[in-house]
Amino acid sequence: MGKKIKKGKEGPVKEYSSRTKALKKLQVNLKDFRRLCILKGIYPREPPQKLRKQHKTYYHNKDIAFLKNESILDTFRQRQAHLKKIRKALTRGDKLKAGRLRRNQPKDKLDHLVKERYPTFIDALNDLDDPLCLISLFASFPTHKELHIPNTLIRNCQKMINQFLLYIAANNCLRKVFLSIKGIYYQAVVQGATITWIMPYPIQASLPLDVDYKIMMTFLEFYQVLMKFVNFKLLGQEIEITDLSEEVKKLKSIQQNNQMEIDEAFKEDPTIQQMDQQQQEIKKYSELFKGLTFFLYPEVPKASLEFVILSFGGEVMWENDNKNSQLTDPKITHVITERQIQKNKKREYIQPQWVYDSINQLKLLSVADYAPESTLPPHLSPFEQLNLEEVQSESEEEEDGQQKEHKPYQNNKKQKEKQAKQQEKETKKLAETMLSRKNKRLYDMIKRKEDEEQQKKNKLQEKKKMIQSKQQ
Repeated sequence: MGKKIKKGKEGPVKEYSSRTKALKKLQVNLKDFRRLCILKGIYPREPPQKLRKQHKTYYHNKDIAFLKNESILDTFRQRQAHLKKIRKALTRGDKLKAGRLRRNQPKDKLDHLVKERYPTFIDALNDLDDPLCLISLFASFPTHKELHIPNTLIRNCQKMINQFLLYIAANNCLRKVFLSIKGIYYQAVVQGATITWIMPYPIQASLPLDVDYKIMMTFLEFYQVLMKFVNFKLLGQEIEITDLSEEVKKLKSIQQNNQMEIDEAFKEDPTIQQMDQQQQEIKKYSELFKGLTFFLYPEVPKASLEFVILSFGGEVMWENDNKNSQLTDPKITHVITERQIQKNKKREYIQPQWVYDSINQLKLLSVADYAPESTLPPHLSPFEQLNLEEVQSESEEEEDGQQKEHKPYQNNKKQKEKQAKQQEKETKKLAETMLSRKNKRLYDMIKRKEDEEQQKKNKLQEKKKMIQSKQQ
């Protein structure tokens, strides 16, 4: 007889440890541990059923061992020692020394974390959705002393977002735009990586006090370092943006000067052919608003419209801008406004939705539907893959149904059958969501077995058909 193994000494249970044990191993407090996990990208794990307990979070032992060798832990300890020195100076009444110590506090260096978490540049681009959302959110915040949101942080966020938007506008990377209640959704393709992010409307934000801004700030600290690397890699230099349209023109002129001509001998190469195809695709987006000049009235969202129109090859003007442009300029082809004004026959007068809808459909839509103070057509999400033709056919069917209200028994059976099927699907989905974990596992196993049996039946039927065809 071998020795009896004690409970919790071997097996999958030993691979996990609770948060309190992790704190003891690393010798840090809860605040520093949370910060370290956010910066390193380590999250709690779900342990097996035997180990699971209520109100306890578990981490993998490998993750904790990975955190042990982190250089940021040394800065945490140095900071704690520094705080003790500040307290000692204050108790002695030496305010000058305390002030000097506060100014010279040890700071974290997060450059190595970006290289560690994203070994290639494409990995960083693929994970850029959340950083862009959070940085654009903080860029719209007002300064707040109680929540420790300084003006320098907000300006830094605005600078990073503007630099990224400059690259997208100059290289015609934008693909989709959608105006929602939350904000404006954008989707761009940068070096083959699709990036989707949301930017809030330019309205003064009121900051709720029940949100934990400290955790958001730790995420932001890492995202700022990542965003700096990405912007420098894309632009090659730090650019202070005063006028977006002028900076876009400068970047485009630099790119045209740096373009290399390809010899005819290399044109048949598959990589060069792929590059040509990509350039042709980009041309579609860069020439949508080519030759069009838009004049913006003060009630429309200028920043969003300027970025979007420049991304698709158009030009933008408004009163009191850096170019001192006026409404009398003969270049102007379209005027974007939401109210009735004196019209010029040579120009088109539209609402802002026309710009976004024509971008999503990649064609210039009819101006008559988007006249100022008129009822606009529905602004559909381009992320939901629905065709406008389908929506129009559905609306036509509804209109036909309204016209045929005097015939109540026509196609009544089909409608009832459709409704019954939809209700069955909805009830089934609700029942699945209400299942417990254990029952859901059983349900999934039963479904898997049913699918396997159905596949076997289909294979046998196919074999039967093959044999019958050979006999004939």
